[in-house]
Amino acid sequence: MCQRAIIRLTGPIRGRWRTQMSGRRIVVIGGGFGGVAAARTARALLGSEHSVTLVDRLRRTYMCGSFPLLIVGERGAAKVSRSLGRLANRGIRFVQAEVDAIDVESRTVATTAGVLDFDYLVIGLGASYDWDAVPGSETAHSFYDLDNARRLRRKLRSFRTGRMVVAVSSLPYKCPPAPFEAAMVMDWAFRQRGVRRDIEIHLHTPEPVPLPVAGPEAGTRLGKDLERRGIELHTDSAVTEVSRDGRQAGFSDGTSMDADLVVTVPTHRAAEVVASAGLTVESGWVRVSPETLETPEADVYAVGDVNTVPMATGRPIPKAGVFASSEGEVVGRNIAAAINGDEPVRFSGVGHCYISYSGTQAGMVRGEFLAEDKPRVELSQPSARGARSKERFERDWRRFRI
Repeated sequence: MCQRAIIRLTGPIRGRWRTQMSGRRIVVIGGGFGGVAAARTARALLGSEHSVTLVDRLRRTYMCGSFPLLIVGERGAAKVSRSLGRLANRGIRFVQAEVDAIDVESRTVATTAGVLDFDYLVIGLGASYDWDAVPGSETAHSFYDLDNARRLRRKLRSFRTGRMVVAVSSLPYKCPPAPFEAAMVMDWAFRQRGVRRDIEIHLHTPEPVPLPVAGPEAGTRLGKDLERRGIELHTDSAVTEVSRDGRQAGFSDGTSMDADLVVTVPTHRAAEVVASAGLTVESGWVRVSPETLETPEADVYAVGDVNTVPMATGRPIPKAGVFASSEGEVVGRNIAAAINGDEPVRFSGVGHCYISYSGTQAGMVRGEFLAEDKPRVELSQPSARGARSKERFERDWRRFRI
């Protein structure tokens, strides 16, 4: 059993956080699904002589996977957010700051609040959005961050007639069902308001079928679900440009389309601070061990959207919150195991994510994504039970159970 030690946080001295203690220092950067799971798991399994610090630029974070419901008024911002400051109740020190640099050789993280020394580092900074990758996209709408989701929500309140384009810019992007989900949820909302007959909805994706990770049968079924709702699907077609007035979009297949409302899924990238630290590979993401999520740098881990974990098909495991959370839990357990002398655990790749078809029905994509031969994944039928399950998931997330 670890002996209790006296820990005294002296605060930033000459720009450096100093911790007087005999234990190990675990620093987690990024307060999303993966970062929080790693921090709370490590904290629960370690003695108080070891410190766990979580850094994020925001005190309040939001569940991006619920934004398709937020844009049509079925969710409020408070219902899909949580305060990272509450982690103090679990013995985790929260530092609200920007991360300026990661130095794996000196084992330090430079932040706007000072420099943090670490023995173990967990990178959970997620994906950053490159709005400049698609020229003109700043004139379009999106729902991939809170400000843009709120702006789109205001636009949809008065949208009664015209053509809407929902378009993905590139792969990979987080929450793979999101563009299909958003299109169907908006279709449902327009029908609730009695204006759907005067609105065209076009959905463009660079993939050959919707949700290919779920298999061809599920992709075909989802395509028919879109067709039944009058949503026109354009596959192998990524948005490459939006006009200055935001009323025309160009696509990778050489076509273009006039529209009254263009909604884009932005290009995703790893945060610049991660790339500058030399942790990314040719794909642009952080390479990790599929079993332990450790990077080639000893005792440095990457969880969630910032990493790349290949499936048997060669494609990366989907960037979804449930995987980030389970990865974070694995990393938290393995850090504690290394310190306590216990056996490590492995990331299973089993997971799920929800897809809302309306404000009252949701389906689920679930399965074994790291199965040896190919991902074993299925798409369940939408149901009211699925929608209630999604609500419970959101509730558990807000309470830091996920």
